[in-house]
Amino acid sequence: MFLGVLVVVLILPIAILAVVSRLRSDVIFRWSVIFRAWISAVFLIIGTLHFVSPAGVVELIPPFVPWRLFCSYASGVLELALAVGLWTRHRRIASLGMIVVLIAFLPFNIYGWTIASNSVNYVDDPYYLWLRVPLQGVFIALAYFALDTEQRTSRRRPE
Repeated sequence: MFLGVLVVVLILPIAILAVVSRLRSDVIFRWSVIFRAWISAVFLIIGTLHFVSPAGVVELIPPFVPWRLFCSYASGVLELALAVGLWTRHRRIASLGMIVVLIAFLPFNIYGWTIASNSVNYVDDPYYLWLRVPLQGVFIALAYFALDTEQRTSRRRPE
């Protein structure tokens, strides 16, 4: 089942954009749109999980951090806002924000490795916590490539 969902999530945006770009001349197939769809989906799903299942997120926050539940909800709101922001005219800021968030949250994912056998996430899927750290690199790449090449480069003034 997981593999089926994964295939649909990966292939569906490509198929939709390919068909729409064939049917409408004003829609151009761009890989950046596919990457934007993928990373937006990731941030929407993970941001929603901060509210649906906060226990799994709270336990990845070390005990010395105050207001762990509040931090979980706040990071969920931030992730949802960045996912939506990626489809607005502020997508460059949202993309950079995603990269910063992914780098900032990396220590919490590493902490998840240290408590893996005690984690609710581990009981549900023992490999999930081990995949989180390498996936951060994939997600950072998706957030970076979600922008067109012209958007990634600084705008130069004509000489």
